[in-house]
Amino acid sequence: MKSKPKVVVIEDDIVFANLLELSLRNNGYDAYIIATAKEAIDFIPASKGVDLFIVDYDLGDVKGNGLDLCRKIKAYAHKPVVMLTGETSTDTTVACLYAGADQYVLKPYDLKELLARIHSALHNQPKPSKDTSSHKLSVNDVELDGMARTLSCGPTSVKLTERELAVAEVLFANHNTEIKRDYIYSAVYGHQMKAFSRAADILIARFRKKLREISDDLLILPTRSAGYILVSKSNAQVEK
Repeated sequence: MKSKPKVVVIEDDIVFANLLELSLRNNGYDAYIIATAKEAIDFIPASKGVDLFIVDYDLGDVKGNGLDLCRKIKAYAHKPVVMLTGETSTDTTVACLYAGADQYVLKPYDLKELLARIHSALHNQPKPSKDTSSHKLSVNDVELDGMARTLSCGPTSVKLTERELAVAEVLFANHNTEIKRDYIYSAVYGHQMKAFSRAADILIARFRKKLREISDDLLILPTRSAGYILVSKSNAQVEK
């Protein structure tokens, strides 16, 4: 007998979460509730059997902190994410997509639409080569620990700020791939980058400095199309 898809709902409004859980169970899903972002982050290493996460945009008192959680789920657990939010602005939609959300649904949601978006997220998601979940990302000999907020290579490690960690997660999860400046900015700050802003470049410079403290092999290179790419020195092709 085919098992039901497992869906984890991350929502701090317990009444809303219970109703959503019941609706999902009545429509063929095995649903569970996590009430806080901290519990959700702690759960990521144990999320191997989860098929999809539904994440509220605002968890607790911090506006938009569901974006950070979405980014971590995509980086460490490699699972599809459906974002729920009462925000109707274009900036919010763009921020959710930049954070890695596969689908985006407005509250109060229409159940038929939500179920359709869950189905789409589950069936359009490429299967990862390995179903692994942890708090660590590695590129060559450099390891990023999202829980400890450290970057290490052998016995040497450096501590990262929350924003430096956000930049690191984006680059490590997409190494050897060009990442646009506006993507980095939105993933870190949760809204669209303003014209002529240098905030993303400043964050990249800060993270690059710490990366150099522990590794001579990994490079963060600018690209011709206003982006950055994380590569190993042996694979780097510096554009002239």
